[in-house]
Amino acid sequence: MLDAPCGLALAGRRLSVGLSLILTLSACSGSDSEGTGADAGASTGGTGPMTSAGAGAGMGGSTLGGNTGAGGVASAGATTTAGGTTVAGGQVSTGGRPGGSRSTGSVTITGGTTSTGGDSNAGGTVSTGGTMTTGGARTTGGASSAGGTPGGSQASGGAVGAGGSSATAGTTSAAGSTASAGTAGSGGAAGAGGVPGTSSGCPGADAAEFALVQAWLNNTIAVGALPNYAYSNIKTNFPAGAAFDKLACSIAMSCVEFAPMETDWLRKCEAVVTSAIVAESSYNPNSVVTDSYATRALTGATANDPTVGLLQVRFSSTMHDFNYNGPMAKMAALGCTWPPELQTQPDTTNFWATEGGTTYLSFMQDVACNIGSAAWYYFYNATGNGGASAVWISNYCAGQGIAGTMVTGLLSHLEGGNYPRPADPNNPYPWGIECCSCGNPSGCTCTGCTGRFAAFMGIGTTASRPTPDPFQEVLSPEPTKYCK
Repeated sequence: MLDAPCGLALAGRRLSVGLSLILTLSACSGSDSEGTGADAGASTGGTGPMTSAGAGAGMGGSTLGGNTGAGGVASAGATTTAGGTTVAGGQVSTGGRPGGSRSTGSVTITGGTTSTGGDSNAGGTVSTGGTMTTGGARTTGGASSAGGTPGGSQASGGAVGAGGSSATAGTTSAAGSTASAGTAGSGGAAGAGGVPGTSSGCPGADAAEFALVQAWLNNTIAVGALPNYAYSNIKTNFPAGAAFDKLACSIAMSCVEFAPMETDWLRKCEAVVTSAIVAESSYNPNSVVTDSYATRALTGATANDPTVGLLQVRFSSTMHDFNYNGPMAKMAALGCTWPPELQTQPDTTNFWATEGGTTYLSFMQDVACNIGSAAWYYFYNATGNGGASAVWISNYCAGQGIAGTMVTGLLSHLEGGNYPRPADPNNPYPWGIECCSCGNPSGCTCTGCTGRFAAFMGIGTTASRPTPDPFQEVLSPEPTKYCK
């Protein structure tokens, strides 16, 4: 899978060797790869019926456009190689139906270019003649806090409601005072009338968490955690105001609704999702990727089933699985209007395989719907697909989930629910998401674990992984959170 400017994905089952991909590009800039080279491999698993009971594997994440070769594209004045860069080793799948697979052949990306000044190599500049490595990392996933609820305070000293603070020994509004040294949600209770603080830009999320996500996206906290081209694309595609607030709120609220219950996973979820979007689309919400699975042969028809948007969801996979199994009230709470007609749609193969690229394209590009459905997918897998064989969503909701880890969730997105067992934390994909501000550790120099998730969480280290490692923390099944 690629971190790059516009999102190119291989997802789903029955992927062929030596794929030629057609990429629809928009607002492109740098590129990198976290699913090529050492991460490329053979198809991972068989196929499964396209039924609700065999709910899909990966969500349809993306391999991204732009160039990914070591020769990268220089920005101002430089030129791309003809036809983009050929990624040796093929692109990885990020889901699709049960048995989502990766190709083993090389994939030609057609015509990706950098933006004016986007760069991916940590320390390398792109402005005038700077080069890009196969850099910017791609992550998948995102979860919310441990059962965080709208307005719940996360930080030790989180803000309380209008007029009061929950800092040590602080007092709330005239309605009451907090307990000595108490913090909202962690001991000292706000007095009568004191409520956790929220922001008008994201009324369902804790104000402090919303502000933190905004600061990450603006590169004012954990500076340089993401590749530089990602920050450039954020400014271009999400200008200050309503568009930027919707992006930050969609991340924060997806984590309010879908974070695992374990300690501090609201914040960890926010960090995962913020980093994951780089991997899937480099913050291009309009990214549409048509791979070979997207145009597969059907009975009496040809599929039109691309991967789409910030986190490269696929209609026949992620959206299908959430439609029949996910909690609609949670999706509504984070600002996504799910098409009502889909909720009564019969589960027929041809419908879900053909409507994503036409009728429901804008629905999947919607920032809240895209991030929300992807976060749901990441964390149902992280909390339930950790066994020796795949646990599909229908089985998970029937109480058959097996505890997993963040690595489990990421590899389920990358390679489908049948990812090779055991889950490998050294796979360049989860490692890049957790650690590498330069991008794909297979294509750039990633020393230690100082960028991306680790930087956001303040746990950067010169070692290859933090200790303890949040990506290998056991996350338990929560069917009441992820199922209707």
